[in-house]
Amino acid sequence: MLHCAHEYGQEVNITVQRVTLRLPKPLYRRASHAANALQQPLEEILIRTLDTALPPLDEIPAEIRAEVDSLNNLSDDALWEIAQSTMATRHQERLDILLDAQGMRSLTAAEASELEEMRIEYGRILLRKAKAYALLSKRGHHLPEPS
Repeated sequence: MLHCAHEYGQEVNITVQRVTLRLPKPLYRRASHAANALQQPLEEILIRTLDTALPPLDEIPAEIRAEVDSLNNLSDDALWEIAQSTMATRHQERLDILLDAQGMRSLTAAEASELEEMRIEYGRILLRKAKAYALLSKRGHHLPEPS
C-alpha cells in the first residue's frame, strides 16, 4: 500500500504494482533533472507524469472511445499504420516542455489549457496504438519487441 495525498486534501491508500521500465537515456536524464530540481524521488516524478499523460478510462471522451472502437473494422495494413504512428515531433517537443514546466512551477492558464489539449491528443494516440496492437495480436500477427 502506498499513502498518497488526494487532490482534495484527503490521504488515501493506493495498492501499487511494481514495474520495471527501460527508459531511453535522454528521457531518464530529463526525469532525473526534474526530480533533483523539485527535490522529489524520481519514482514520484514518473508517477505524476504518467498520471498526467494517461487519463482514467472513465474520463475518455465518448468520441475518442467511439474512434478506438471503430478500429475493429480496419484492415491489418491500416492497423499497422496506426500501431506505428507517433505524435508529430513539434507537438511532442511542446508536450515535453509543458510537462517539464509543470514539474518545476505552476503553469499559466494558457499553458495549463494547452497541456490538457495535448494530454488528450497524446492519450488518443496511445489508445489507438494499444487497440491496434491488441487487434493485430488477436489476428495472429507477431508484434515487435519494445525498444
